Amino acid sequence: MTTICSQEGFRDSIEREDARARRSGGTFSVVDFYVKDAGSEGKVVTNLLDVLHRRLRSTDEVGWLTKHHVGVLLYGTAFEEARLFAQSIMQLIPVVVKPSYTIYTYPMQHHGDTSRPAGEHTTDRAALNSEKIQKNEVKTIRELDLLYSYAMPLWKRTLDVVGSAFLLLIFSPLFLALSCYIKLVSPGPVMFRQTRLGYGGKLFNLYKFRTMAVNADAESHRQYLSTIIHDGENYEAAAKPMVKLDDLEIIPGGRFMRALGLDELPQLINVLRGEMSLVGPRPPIPYEVKEYARWHTGRFDTVPGMTGLWQVSGKNTLTFKQMVRLDIRYARQKSFWLDMKILCATPLVLYRQMRSSLNRKSHEKAGMR
Repeated sequence: MTTICSQEGFRDSIEREDARARRSGGTFSVVDFYVKDAGSEGKVVTNLLDVLHRRLRSTDEVGWLTKHHVGVLLYGTAFEEARLFAQSIMQLIPVVVKPSYTIYTYPMQHHGDTSRPAGEHTTDRAALNSEKIQKNEVKTIRELDLLYSYAMPLWKRTLDVVGSAFLLLIFSPLFLALSCYIKLVSPGPVMFRQTRLGYGGKLFNLYKFRTMAVNADAESHRQYLSTIIHDGENYEAAAKPMVKLDDLEIIPGGRFMRALGLDELPQLINVLRGEMSLVGPRPPIPYEVKEYARWHTGRFDTVPGMTGLWQVSGKNTLTFKQMVRLDIRYARQKSFWLDMKILCATPLVLYRQMRSSLNRKSHEKAGMR
């Protein structure tokens, strides 16, 4: 009988193949067999594994996707071949009660059979990546119940809810003070709302305290990001670090707010809502993502965060490619202790950032004398 891999081991196999396919432009499929059926699950699984033993190639893998889902990872297999494979398996299972199946193919779209029980939704990393960016356009991901907890393990969501609620309570006087200050120094709304891309490329509204004049021109920022992304991808030896563009339309005190990360505090609301996490990659702007190479979309394999591995590893001294590599590394290696390490390191990073900002300002003043 075919041996079946653990959920964790099978997830790792999908992750490795996903990374390989993104780099090489290859394809692969995952067939998800739903095996739950009122008391006969054990028999259904046994018969399924017996048939798979006779039909699988030596390179294919079988593993648990979750409690009631058995997955088959088919290397180098496009959708049509995966569909024929799944149909042949269904025909060979010698019982009346048979599993239903769903096929996920990278880089194509999700496909499923009509026999899936109502309310059952599954996905995996390949399905998410398949709809991210096609024909240079940003595609949003359908609302699906995640089969794997790639994005938000229970420990991470618990940390986010407790942490964001506590910080919102502690910083509520600061929220009020900053709101009053922004109203005094600049006409317009206190909050700045911007569309960003989160987990799986899904769009959401990110909240910040406004540090720019209302209706400030974003074209220079768009061109600046495009230059950094393409220089970093094509000419790594001469790539520019991710230094922020010095905006001319910033409000009084805006640079100080940015240096201390005070403008980012409203994102605690995004964290509480589950659109962001305390720790994760920074969520990009849609026009930034249009410049991405395929492998850059690995940043979307986890929920974006307020701070992250990039921020505590050098931040603006690093290139775009280095940032993306750190973000992908975090998505694959995230753990409770890594999150705690990043959170503990963040205050020191903010202090250094503030000190650098103040030093730069004093040098500018000295140069004007």
